[in-house]
Amino acid sequence: MNVKHILFFIFVAVLALSGCGPAPEPTLSPADVQGTAMASALTMVAQTQAAFPTATAIPPTETPAPSPFPSVTPTVFSLLTPNSIPTFTSVPASGDQSNCNKPLTSWESESARVVLKNETNPRGLVTPWVYMQGDQGECGYIAVSPFQSTLTISVPLGLLSAGAFVEGKQDFKIFGGGYINTGSWSLRFQNERILLSAGCAPDC
Repeated sequence: MNVKHILFFIFVAVLALSGCGPAPEPTLSPADVQGTAMASALTMVAQTQAAFPTATAIPPTETPAPSPFPSVTPTVFSLLTPNSIPTFTSVPASGDQSNCNKPLTSWESESARVVLKNETNPRGLVTPWVYMQGDQGECGYIAVSPFQSTLTISVPLGLLSAGAFVEGKQDFKIFGGGYINTGSWSLRFQNERILLSAGCAPDC
């Protein structure tokens, strides 16, 4: 028996032995493996959703309707008629002062002498007005003419108020006053004011 026959018998024996062994396990194709994995995943998702508690529907609540605002009844106010307007009666002060817008030419109070002095610089024409309220209740204005230097007037004792319009290189108005008692007085007309001072020197 040569070597070829020996190798032939060994090959046949191997085939015989392999045929007698257990059948090999069938293998899955990649498509089968992918399908199996998808089925398992879907099954797990379905089981997870089934385990969640079911939500109970909440019944709708009624929204309360807004309550109406209380109605306001307008109040009608009656207007004053001309006959219902109260009237006021002026009460005069002490003495007869119901009409003081008049020349004061006579009085019961004692008199005082007042020298009006033009001290404006540059000197202009002074047109003064002098108002008096005497101690005995007499009142009114003293008539005084325009002047450029000095002027002397007689007034009752009491409260004196004065003003003047000065005409010159520059026109302007000035005011002043004070209380006149016994004696002689000077009423000095200056650029910014009218000054009342006791005494009349040197123009007495």
